[in-house]
Amino acid sequence: MVKRDLIRNLLILVIAIFIFVALRLFVFTPYTIKAQDANHYLAKDDFVLAINGEKIQREDFVLYEVDGKEYVGRVIAKENDSFIYMDDVLYLNNKIQTENYLSTLKEKYLATPGNSGYFTHDFSIETLTNSVSRTVSKDSYLILNDNRQNTKDSREFGLISSKQIKGVISFRISPLEKFGFIETK
Repeated sequence: MVKRDLIRNLLILVIAIFIFVALRLFVFTPYTIKAQDANHYLAKDDFVLAINGEKIQREDFVLYEVDGKEYVGRVIAKENDSFIYMDDVLYLNNKIQTENYLSTLKEKYLATPGNSGYFTHDFSIETLTNSVSRTVSKDSYLILNDNRQNTKDSREFGLISSKQIKGVISFRISPLEKFGFIETK
């Protein structure tokens, strides 16, 4: 009896480990939010999950990789979108896009002495890609940080390809009082 129970328990343990490793490799990527990634919705040291294979929508937070380093940003434009950022206003597909999620960070920045007057400096798809293309190319995304003073995003790296995206950040594990799905708006 004891030998059979031991074998059964070991088999259950091996299956559980296999399932966990498979989920980690193919379904989700755990990530701890760093200070440069933090914003109104994601705080420093939050432990979140990036879900692989989830359909990427505008305003989703995504975990992406550039030159072996991981970053978190918000999807602003996707395939076939056109955009221009001018005078702190986002024009997406030739329409003004309101970015209400920026209001707290923008007010805090504009209240500091010595600021440049613009929370987000001007750019367009032409300046980011150094081309004459007027739309986001296939399987590419414009990804920006909510803290627009941190330019480690598409403004520095160019458009982010879908191959660089590890997943959509949609679930927070810790801190426990914030456990659950993450609001993005």
